[in-house]
Amino acid sequence: MATISDIAKQANVSRTLVSRVLNNKPGVSPENRKKILEVIEENHYVPNGLAKSLVLQKTGTIGVVMDDLCNDFFFQLIHGLQDAAEARDYNILFCSGRRDMTVRMKYVDYLTSGCTDGIIAYGSCFDDEALFRYVAAKSTNSVLIESNISDCRADKILLDNFRGAYTATEHLIKQGRKNIVHVTCDMNYDVGLERLNGFVSAMHDYRMPLGPDSILYADHFEDIAYQQMKRRLAQGERPDACFAGADKPAFGVWRAVREAGLSVPEDLALIGFDDDIPDSKDILFPALSTMRQPLYEMGQAGVSLLIDRINHTEGEPVTRTFEAELVLRETCR
Repeated sequence: MATISDIAKQANVSRTLVSRVLNNKPGVSPENRKKILEVIEENHYVPNGLAKSLVLQKTGTIGVVMDDLCNDFFFQLIHGLQDAAEARDYNILFCSGRRDMTVRMKYVDYLTSGCTDGIIAYGSCFDDEALFRYVAAKSTNSVLIESNISDCRADKILLDNFRGAYTATEHLIKQGRKNIVHVTCDMNYDVGLERLNGFVSAMHDYRMPLGPDSILYADHFEDIAYQQMKRRLAQGERPDACFAGADKPAFGVWRAVREAGLSVPEDLALIGFDDDIPDSKDILFPALSTMRQPLYEMGQAGVSLLIDRINHTEGEPVTRTFEAELVLRETCR
């Protein structure tokens, strides 16, 4: 197998010049660059990545720890991470923790053992706090996505779930809806509490009626949301609007409304959250109005933030916060 010295000897140039060509650096004449590239191709030369990383003290690789790589919801985030890494000439190594804390911490140990330059960790469950603190303690080059632990020293990418929920509720209020309910997503996650608080805050600010039956706990499940809304519709004054903390329970709400002989959005306007809508739902259900998460952009920003930290390790942690976008479709005008 040819070495960089062999390439330099055959091209009759210095090792430094070959290195400049391999790293696409300036300072090489067109003639020498062409000659070196021809010799590289003739010898099928592949640079030794390990040796290069030892010299540069960088691997050119980013590690990512996530809950579940097979979840459709994360695809846009993954694409954003990949595209941003490729644009900056970085490789990316994904690890799926499958909601097992022991497995995820094992991956963090591996990713901080010298095979990566930094780590991006995603998670929004209350239980993820231990993981995030572990990541920040193991690596000064780390970015946490959807974690707002105030005393955790790491760069962060956040979604303003409170503002997104407030915006959705405010839109329903401005549409003239008088009896609005909120169907929660999983309250074991920070985002569930933030979206609930956004709903409550908007209702208070606009002096809207808010009672025990204004909040229906669905724990992110479509069937539970269906049962909760079915019960609520059977009571006295029925709601005329619903903000669901996620898209999945929103479809359960729609099923209950249809079963009661009511129409969406005429009798009940409906807004979800996430824009996480499977193709099967697009066929069977009306197009759901929702708050869209900019997951692709958040993934890109996470990589950009991490590479900036890799290149400039000093300085205070940076936080970038993204806004959800209200997307109006058939279930709410």
